Amino acid sequence: MDLITLTLRKNHLWSAASVLGLAGLTYFTNRYMNNLALTNNKTYFKSIEVIPGVPNLNMLDVINPSGHIIYIFWNGDMGSTYLLIDLLLQDKIIQPIYIERYTIIKELEKDKLENIAKHNDTLKDRKGQYKNKNNADFLKSISKLKKSQEYEMKQIEMLRLMILGQYPEFRKNLLPTTYITTIAKDLEYTSKFYNALQESKPVSSYDGIELIEQIVRFLKYYDKLKASSSRIILGCNKDYKNRDLLLNLIKKKIITIENIVTKDNITLDIPILDMDNKDVKFMAVEFFPNDIMKYFLQIEKEK
Repeated sequence: MDLITLTLRKNHLWSAASVLGLAGLTYFTNRYMNNLALTNNKTYFKSIEVIPGVPNLNMLDVINPSGHIIYIFWNGDMGSTYLLIDLLLQDKIIQPIYIERYTIIKELEKDKLENIAKHNDTLKDRKGQYKNKNNADFLKSISKLKKSQEYEMKQIEMLRLMILGQYPEFRKNLLPTTYITTIAKDLEYTSKFYNALQESKPVSSYDGIELIEQIVRFLKYYDKLKASSSRIILGCNKDYKNRDLLLNLIKKKIITIENIVTKDNITLDIPILDMDNKDVKFMAVEFFPNDIMKYFLQIEKEK
């Protein structure tokens, strides 16, 4: 029965993609159908972030009790870090979440990467340049994503040490970061998401916006949120490059911004969506200790 259902669903999706002519939808659908083994959320904690004896650690393996835990997608930038520290100062229990986008895409594109590696010599000319521009662009995007992920994860580790060093009392409320390596598939939602993007504004590139789709899909199948009312925070601000697309998704109710989570309706809280980078920096100066603020100012100089 499962095989028949899968076949029917696959034919249905491909027919829809063909009729609509959505290159992006066709691509994502194909990628998911070719990776049927990756069907569940998979996460891990880093042992270095687990502090023995902290009372709230018992919340790591249970369903969020009555929404006591606040979830925040934290990538180490100033916006999400400002929100995290602000909430900790309010004595909230915080569960940071980080999506390993490079890890996920590398697994989804495993066959393509192996094929490029296998034919590496024949794909390059005498100068070492790739003959196939598509392969070259693909490898560049993968390399860029890998470097970005490595930078963000190191920054998260550094900021955690700095925050706990400045505020030892936060040890009881700052839970170890949940690192996401695999996200459950939901072809129906993915189709709905990219259809909404095309209807709002046809785009040739989905660079970056797929993160929003991944966030909602992960939360929809995140067992710890079942039967609970949870606040889930996203740190996008007014200068977020895909802000217009995000607003269109909110308008079409592909995502919503109330603070209630149900199985079929994932909602997000985006507190700084109407603040630009200058506003966020101003607020951060008020909340950040000097050493953390200096750290961010140093990063700005290096960019």
